[in-house]
Amino acid sequence: MPFANTLKRASSSAIAAGVLASAAVLAAAAPASADTSKLTVCSQGNYASYVEFPGRGGMTTTIVNSGQCRDFANLGSSNAVEAIKVFGIDGPSTFWITNGSFRPSRGGNVVTYGSSADAWALTPAV
Repeated sequence: MPFANTLKRASSSAIAAGVLASAAVLAAAAPASADTSKLTVCSQGNYASYVEFPGRGGMTTTIVNSGQCRDFANLGSSNAVEAIKVFGIDGPSTFWITNGSFRPSRGGNVVTYGSSADAWALTPAV
């Protein structure tokens, strides 16, 4: 019977290893937290830009200088669609570029283009 006990132990060890490996794969596939969304703002025009969230009391991102991109994380995990406003800054002047929408659970990108005289932007597809 020693062979039978050895076989049982080997089977049990193999099953346990398989369960642990499966758990590790599932844990790696799961999000680190429920708040994983981010909004990336890129200023590709010749002016700086930022995004305002009117539904959050007018909260804004920080200013993203021309030629740079910046990620803004911890915006929640809601599936609700929120309004956003995109603004540009050229010297002392702030100007509106466009309105858009943002879904925190999906994240997204805002990219501004052109010049302060002919500014336009892409906003997230919700």
